[in-house]
Amino acid sequence: MPVLGRDTQLDSRLAGLDRLAAERRIEVGSDVPIGPLTTLRVGGTADRVVVAETRDELLAALRLARDAEVPAGVLGKGSDLVVADAGIRGLVIRNRAAAIRIDGVTVEADSGTAMAALVKACTSSGLTGIEFGISIPGSVGGAVWANAGAHEGEMRDVIVAVEAWSAETDEVVELTNEDCAFAYRDSRFKSSGEVVLSARLALERGDAAAIAERVRQHQERRRATQPLKDQNAGSVFRNPPGDHAGRLIEAAGLKGHRIGSAQVSTLHANFIVVDRDGWATDVRAVGDHVRHVVADRFGVDLRYEIEFVGAWPSELVVDPSPMAGVS
Repeated sequence: MPVLGRDTQLDSRLAGLDRLAAERRIEVGSDVPIGPLTTLRVGGTADRVVVAETRDELLAALRLARDAEVPAGVLGKGSDLVVADAGIRGLVIRNRAAAIRIDGVTVEADSGTAMAALVKACTSSGLTGIEFGISIPGSVGGAVWANAGAHEGEMRDVIVAVEAWSAETDEVVELTNEDCAFAYRDSRFKSSGEVVLSARLALERGDAAAIAERVRQHQERRRATQPLKDQNAGSVFRNPPGDHAGRLIEAAGLKGHRIGSAQVSTLHANFIVVDRDGWATDVRAVGDHVRHVVADRFGVDLRYEIEFVGAWPSELVVDPSPMAGVS
């Protein structure tokens, strides 16, 4: 979903979406709070929301938005996402399609599957290679979209193919790992507008007890190093080549720096935490201040890993990214 601004024609298109949804027997919610559906838990409402429990319902919702000419985006588990206080214009599709299919060492998971659920299913089946995913708080779709990673592993290391839908062609296509153009925290889906429907992984057989122990160690490390008890959206910035964003932010003396309801975490400097009932605008202000200080002191331009979506003031919107597939 593009970062949305005001559209004088959008209200009439939303009315058309409502009529079309009634014809197709798709339940649509109006003015639904979206911030609470994210891990940051701040931000405004969406004009319309559809909950998709299955892959077919996800496709139906996407086609509904396309036919009504209403901007739409997919929301998984809501990590790495900052929703504007003014909310999101258009349709948000809550992706809860979460089927997991295991055939030998091949695993296929719907895009709404929680990464933690996928890891646990693979661990129970004695499959290794995806243990790093226990530290990715989002969904499979978001993890593919961002080529998410942790503990020196990334999604591109295990993905064989991705099934995606294109609004432009209304086709469901299967893309190979190479087709996905994976790079550090990047993939083709960030620019193509295609929506991830499922991912197929190739794993290996392993000792179930050893796999479970690695998963436990990853969880323990995450709890010890990340502010999981605080409202946060995940790692704020991508690591620059040969360095770590957290190290640079801490070296700049910014740990604990606060603007309004948000501050740089005192546990891990590459996290911004926000008070209960806080403001997304404060999160953006802290992030932009961090970028400015780090660039001024070290000459390093930190790039956001989190995504800012919704009706942000135009002066704050820098290099907006699509929301489709965000975790």
